[in-house]
Formats: sequence, C-alpha cells, structure tokens
Amino acid sequence: MMKTNQLNGFLRRPWLGLLLFGSLLFAMGCETLDIPNPNAPTVEQATVQSLVTGVEAGMRLEIGIYLRVVGILGREVYYFEPADPRYTGELLFGTVDPGGFLLNRPWSARYRTIATCNFILDKAETMDAQEAAGARGFAKTIMAYQLLLNLNYLDENGIRLNFDGDLSKPFASKQEVFAKIESLLDEGFADLGNAGAEFAFSLSEGFSKWNLHTPAGFAKFNRAIRARVAVYQGKYNDALQALNASFLDRNGPMDMGAYYVFGTGLGDQPNPIFENPDAPFVKLMAHPTFETDAEAGDQRFSTKVKKRPEPTTFDNLTSQLGVTLSKSSTDPFPIIRNEELILLAAEANIGLGNLAEAQNDINIVRAAAGLGPVTLTADNALTQLLYEKRYSLFGEGHRWIDMRRYGKLNELPVDRPTDKVIDRLPIPETERSEGK
Repeated sequence: MMKTNQLNGFLRRPWLGLLLFGSLLFAMGCETLDIPNPNAPTVEQATVQSLVTGVEAGMRLEIGIYLRVVGILGREVYYFEPADPRYTGELLFGTVDPGGFLLNRPWSARYRTIATCNFILDKAETMDAQEAAGARGFAKTIMAYQLLLNLNYLDENGIRLNFDGDLSKPFASKQEVFAKIESLLDEGFADLGNAGAEFAFSLSEGFSKWNLHTPAGFAKFNRAIRARVAVYQGKYNDALQALNASFLDRNGPMDMGAYYVFGTGLGDQPNPIFENPDAPFVKLMAHPTFETDAEAGDQRFSTKVKKRPEPTTFDNLTSQLGVTLSKSSTDPFPIIRNEELILLAAEANIGLGNLAEAQNDINIVRAAAGLGPVTLTADNALTQLLYEKRYSLFGEGHRWIDMRRYGKLNELPVDRPTDKVIDRLPIPETERSEGK
C-alpha cells in the first residue's frame, strides 16, 4: 500500500490534470478520439488509486475562488484584485454574472470531481466485496460533499443531479438535493462499515494526519459532513446522532479534522488562501467589523488576522486586517474540524431547547480561544452561537450560509450606498439549454 508521504507527492503529478480533464469530457458525453495516446492515461486504464488521488486533487480545484466568494458575500472578507473588479463589484451589489468565472469555475470543478467519483463506482464493480465497499464509501461521501458546496452557492435555485450532460433535464430543488446528499452519505457510511480495516488505496495527509484514512476513520468524516447537512435542514436529532459517530472530541484539539493539502511542486497547487500579510499590497483582507465586533481577548481574532501598519483602500472599501489563516503556500486548509463539530452540537441542542448542553459546548470552544464562560438563555442563545461560529470558522466558508439559514442576511454590513447582500448565486449560463 502506498505510504502517505508518497501519496502527497503523487498528488503533484501533472498527468492528474489530464485525468480530471478527461473525466469532465466523459461526464459531458464527449466522444473520444480513435487513436490512443500511450503517454496520456485514460479513465479506463486508470487504477482506483489514481482515481482516488484525482478526487483529492479535484476537491481543491477552485476552492480558493469558492472561499473568497462566500467570504465576500458573508461580509467576512474583501478581495482587492486590481485585475478583476468583480470581487469588489458584482459580489457586493449584484447581479452576479451567470457566465462569469466566480460562479462557473468552482461549480464545474465540483462536477468534475463527481465525475471522477462515478468512475470509482464503476471500478468498484470489478473489485472484491470488501475493497469495493471501501471504494463506494469513499466515492459516495465525496460526491455528497461536492454537491453540498454547489448547493451552498445556489441555495433555493437548486442544482443539477443528473450527470449525463442533458441540459434539458430540470434542476433538482433544494429539498431534492438535500435528500440526495443524505442518501449518498448514509449509503456511503453503510459501505464503509463493510470495508474492513484498510482501504485498497491510500489517502493523503489531509486525512491521515488525524486518522481519517481508514474505512473506520473515513466513516467518522462521513458522519461529520452528515451532521453539517442535518443542521442545515434543522434536523437536530439527526445531527446529534451523526455527531456521536463522527470524530467529535470535546477534549481534543480544535484543529483535528480533514484537510485539503497543497504543494508547490510541478503539477501541484499552492494554498490559494495564503498571502504574506506584510507584503506591500495584500488582496485578501478581513472586513473591518471582524475587529470591531470581536470580544476583547478573543484569540480567534488575533490569530486569524494581522493588523497592518496602514489601512488599504480599494474601490471605496477599506481594511487594515490582513488574513493569516494560512502561514505558507503549502499549509493545509480545513474541510471540517473538531471545532465546527462542537459548535454543530451546540447549534443542534439550541434548536432542541437543550440550553445547558449547548452552553457547555460553547464554553469549551470559548475556553480554547482564551475567553471566559457565557450563560445561554432563550433570548441570547442563537446570537451567541453565531458569534462563536463567526470567529471559530472565520474564512472557512460558513458565515454567509449560517446567516442565510437564520434569515439574518439583513444584519450583515453594507459598506457603500449601492451595495446589497446577495442571498444566492444564479443558475450558471453553461447549465441552460439552448433557448432557455
């Protein structure tokens, strides 16, 4: 079996880009050339290991754009890009271009990864029962997660659940998509329970560092995503049940979890969130309210941003806070962490009226941030939870979704007279059939 450090290098091999591109062509129903290229592997020739590695590589494609977009929409960050005014333009006052890259590149990357997962499911048909169960459990879990990210973008507009390239088929509704995501996660969890002690493939350090790289460990990751999905729908008992089977550990490190991994080698991808906060010009800046709304002594503020000597003003927006979520271009970036799981437990218990349990979890997170305990009441519980999630999960892609779920988008700051808070992104132009 391939070792983790070997796999991390394997992620950087440039032919994986060809594999992912080939997956996209197959997913869109394109015809292949008749003349094979022996130097470019096809999906049929690819091993399960190469497909799994391609999935991990595909998951991180365009994740930087996704995080910037949802961070800007949630008024967590600005992105001062002199070469492209859309980050400080359409995202802050609409309407977002349905044919633009801010929408289409992350959207397409998620479906390319889903296409590769479908090839893994095909490969599983040729494997023995236990190895096949592991492959199916991995693929279904990642497919569900990719669908969730695209649903986060479009929300009530729904997304596509047919992967055959037929644009005449309608989008599935938000409720239908959640049902599909739940089904994939639950089926994947059952598969992982039948997959034995080891996968027939290896995962990168993004999963192995915290022991989520075996069927049993990956099942905990599956349940973590399942808990997030349940909370998003207000299914709080389901969320607590999933959390009990996840890697949630109230005595464990807040950063324990699953991560995207990055590198600077040939064919690899550097961390798209990293910028030197001391550089003459920094593009990714925290919204000024991240400082003004912070509780005194909150280490989540002081460790995630750096106050620069002078403020930067760009397109009539001003910030002095460089984002320091990543310390280098090869730092991993979280998919889901223990800190989020503890707060999801608090959120579920608030939804169920179990304020004592929620208070205990919130105070665990606050203690880790150097803050004293709080007392929850029916009047302050949700406000307190959203504060903790804002500072614990800053820049990880949650604020906009959380405020939208609770009907609080109107509480987000509006910085310029023409600005407004957008509640969802439009259906991508590439998803519209001719004449639609």
